[in-house]
Amino acid sequence: MMIPKRAFTTTGSAGLNNLTAWALMSLFCLATPLAVGNAWSDDAVTLEIQSKAAYTLGPGDSKTLAHRLALFRAKFKAAWRAADRFEKRKLIQFVDRDKRELVDLVADRLRAEGVQDRYQIEGRTTTCSVETRTTVKLSDFIEAQLTSLRMGRQEDEDSYRHEMAPPVPSPLNPGNALAKVNRLLDKHELRMAIIYINRLAEGYPNWGEIYELKAAAFRQQHQPVKMLAALRKACRLGSREACAQLK
Repeated sequence: MMIPKRAFTTTGSAGLNNLTAWALMSLFCLATPLAVGNAWSDDAVTLEIQSKAAYTLGPGDSKTLAHRLALFRAKFKAAWRAADRFEKRKLIQFVDRDKRELVDLVADRLRAEGVQDRYQIEGRTTTCSVETRTTVKLSDFIEAQLTSLRMGRQEDEDSYRHEMAPPVPSPLNPGNALAKVNRLLDKHELRMAIIYINRLAEGYPNWGEIYELKAAAFRQQHQPVKMLAALRKACRLGSREACAQLK
């Protein structure tokens, strides 16, 4: 996310203070109503968005996990719509590939309201569908940037043991996990990205998003055969984006 250069050239707590100051200035200086799709807002930096998503349970998946991942997908859609709208309004500007990482982190922190979920059974297939209303603020992206900076510093301090067997938190924070992979891809630490993806796949083998990211890692490594295999896996798990790439 684009911020003044001073915030990038200053490290440690001073850098965080500069970033926080920029965030506060942004919030106080902007006050134009806006709307996006089926969203509405009270001011220029707050959106309320309705979204829905689903997760199809695979072998070994619990209903609790299915609900968590379906809800995350719905919140991710809301955060992405908000990011697009804030960007079009020139309230924020994303750089490189950090948009996906920050949207992942924002989706994790959002509080969903009016959540409605249902389970649909067709043959041996069970799908959890979620509809929700979510409030997204510009400040959520500022906080996500601060979180990314802290996580990046922690990763730099991690030992070799953590690199070879990175811990996967339980219970799962989907956005946090996906953001870490996106950050590793952005830094071109492809071997570490794939190691972490494989660790996630051990615990959550039916989670399509991680195979999309695995395909992205193999694409950067110029391994088309492995990339296509990961895309096919993601497509089988319901990823429309992966299916579109295979056409």
